[in-house]
Amino acid sequence: MTARIPPSLSPNAIDPDVSVQSLGSGSSGNAFLIQAAGTTLLLDCGVGIRTMTKALRERDLRLDDLGAVLITHEHGDHIRSLTCVIGKDVPIVSTAGTRRRANIPPPQWEQIGPNVPLAIGPVTVWAIMVSHDAAEPCGYLIESAGSRVSIFTDLGCWHERLVDPIQASDLIVLESNHDHDMLWRGPYPAHLKRRVASPVGHLSNADCASSLATVLRGGANPPEIWLAHLSETNNDPVMARLATVQALENAGLTLDVTPLPRRSPGPIWTPSGSRHPLAWNPVPSPVLPAQLTMDAMF
Repeated sequence: MTARIPPSLSPNAIDPDVSVQSLGSGSSGNAFLIQAAGTTLLLDCGVGIRTMTKALRERDLRLDDLGAVLITHEHGDHIRSLTCVIGKDVPIVSTAGTRRRANIPPPQWEQIGPNVPLAIGPVTVWAIMVSHDAAEPCGYLIESAGSRVSIFTDLGCWHERLVDPIQASDLIVLESNHDHDMLWRGPYPAHLKRRVASPVGHLSNADCASSLATVLRGGANPPEIWLAHLSETNNDPVMARLATVQALENAGLTLDVTPLPRRSPGPIWTPSGSRHPLAWNPVPSPVLPAQLTMDAMF
């Protein structure tokens, strides 16, 4: 794989074979299976190996057929099945900080950094740095044949660097982890509540909703939205969806909003040919300072 600057995407060149499916989204495990232009990517591998291999088998594929595994950060719910990939002829893509913490073997590792594109076959991948209590966490923008998907599953706070990739995406996967009142009235110990609500913890329903409404207001390209990493203890799918739908409606937007299942595969997304993607012209952004990894169930 070699990095390259991708060409401008033509709105008339949408690949009908592009698809995205969540295999699980939450503290029990996270993974997304992405297919585009004949290339299959796995974004995170925190679900069980049986779930991963079943999803691949349904597509007549095996782990060895993956074009790459993209890792967002080193927490166990994102790399639980990584050992099943290590040793295979499959590149594992991550930031340098994640490689160190996740013990990814250097021969199999492909480094990615902020706003430096990585080509995996015909697919171009961009790492977008986020604020989370991990060594060098990121989300990803993935683009191929006229379609763009942005995936941000763990982030303690919103940042302006997320605006452009989200505005340019056909499918937006964004964390909506907890309801503020449920968190603070719930059973978690005080230190864990502070950690979840901190700027390096997890995005609340309210912050997810207001951020999307602000960023997407006035846009001419309605994306589909998936809400990710919902807390089993401090959230409810109906409540999370309602918060985002209401915020979007207040901004004059009616969009498809789907909370992702925590422990099972979710819907399969394919692009619509009616969208005209916005320009994606990333500018350099600094790497966030290294942050302390603290695994916890949330």
